[in-house]
Amino acid sequence: MTAPYIIEAVGPTSTNAVRSNKHPILESGNLSFPNGKYTLEFEPQPDRTSFFITHKIEGAPLINRLLDKKFAKYGCIVSSPASGYRKTLLSTSSRQEIRWDVSDLGEPPLFTPIIVCSKKKVNLSLSIECHGIHEIWNKEVISLEKGARLAVGQVFQLQSTILNMLTIHDDKDLEKGQMSVQSQTEPFRFSVHVSTEVFNYLSHYRTELRNSIMTHIVTACLAHLQRDYSKGEDDPEDGWQRYRNLSALADYLRAKGHCHWSDDEFQPEAVATSLYPLRIPIGPNEDSVESEDE
Repeated sequence: MTAPYIIEAVGPTSTNAVRSNKHPILESGNLSFPNGKYTLEFEPQPDRTSFFITHKIEGAPLINRLLDKKFAKYGCIVSSPASGYRKTLLSTSSRQEIRWDVSDLGEPPLFTPIIVCSKKKVNLSLSIECHGIHEIWNKEVISLEKGARLAVGQVFQLQSTILNMLTIHDDKDLEKGQMSVQSQTEPFRFSVHVSTEVFNYLSHYRTELRNSIMTHIVTACLAHLQRDYSKGEDDPEDGWQRYRNLSALADYLRAKGHCHWSDDEFQPEAVATSLYPLRIPIGPNEDSVESEDE
């Protein structure tokens, strides 16, 4: 399912001013393109480490012409302030795949959709009729350098679930069928250590049993939060709220109608099985029944 996301040049927060830039930019609150609209559609992928984004520019002929001539590219900045990660992904196609490595981040990343100049230098004489720009830019001569931003979307973050915060490790010191949960705080994530045969099973199967193991892991992670991070909501600088992804997870639980680990009535097993219900295998050969994670 796709979700539209629109940046309009004219909106409730717009002013009657054109921002001071060296060239027109399509962005929220900037009237350089009075009729400009930057529409984005997202297609989340099951692996939770990628999605497809479709860029669409309307009412900004200048940007469309640069894209058509391959003088500009579609892009998205993937960043994580907590880990210092920042990467710009570019594409010549309006339907762009955005992919990241969870081990580099440890938190749901921030995304900034952009369209940038991809040619070393582009000199243009602007006109309202040809380029759809504000009258203040009419007859101006501009020079676009490689990397110059032509359109900028608002920063957004994908909804955070606890599965985004898990890293599972093969721990050869654990006995068969054992696991343990630890937390890392720079950035915050759950480090789940499991015995070798459990690790191999989770890596190679998509079964009812695997889903139930993951539900058990989620229960353990939530219990870990309740035990070690239930205090500090009133002191964001010292409590769990200083971790961006924990705050996002708390918001996610509230959106699903659940309390979180700081609340007295919080029950890790009830929340975990509500979000990721235990699944009963159908038939004697459980390994043959495949299903997708929630």
